[in-house]
Amino acid sequence: MRLSDLAWTLAIVVILGLFVLPATAPILLGLTAAHPYLMGFGKFAILATMGELLVIRLLGGAWRKPAGLWAKALVWGIVGFLVVLMFTLFNSGVQAAGARGLLPLGSGWLGSLLVAFWTSAIMNLTFGPVVMAAHRISDAWIEARFARGRVPFAEVVGAVDWMRFLTFVVGRTIPLFWIPAHTATFLLPAEYRILVAAFLSIALGVILTWGKRRKSA
Repeated sequence: MRLSDLAWTLAIVVILGLFVLPATAPILLGLTAAHPYLMGFGKFAILATMGELLVIRLLGGAWRKPAGLWAKALVWGIVGFLVVLMFTLFNSGVQAAGARGLLPLGSGWLGSLLVAFWTSAIMNLTFGPVVMAAHRISDAWIEARFARGRVPFAEVVGAVDWMRFLTFVVGRTIPLFWIPAHTATFLLPAEYRILVAAFLSIALGVILTWGKRRKSA
């Protein structure tokens, strides 16, 4: 293992440790409760950007700072901001729909599981594709902007591989990864959900990288 690989791994361990160690967890969880948007922004800006760097490392064999890294981190932070809001909206909405008999929820452990599943499924089938499409466009714009300067918006949208987005990102990662993963996330205490969601972006990056390697092999 290279020193840079060790540094990345150590950074992840330290971040995770801060949220679980008795000395620091209450402080960070208190900040999460008091400032959910700011903490959501920070968690995604840091962890999802680290996930992007890991994907570059896995695909290219070396750590490399991509063009527009800080702009991409800002976009990830905005995604985190939105996820904080959407997690609450969809979770509360599912429970309200269940109370009115619009969704089957049940009670006990089954009720908790169904609330988590319906929240994850509805969120990922509605909000999920929209935010992922917007993220694809923002990535294409940032890369084109830093490579060639100002570019027409139509050209940026046209640069996105929409067929792969629909067939693979929406058609496969949502049902096979995001819905099960977020179902598990919504079974956790609310104060840990955004942190886990940010870590999931790293996990998905590794999965997609592995898929690219198998395809090219």
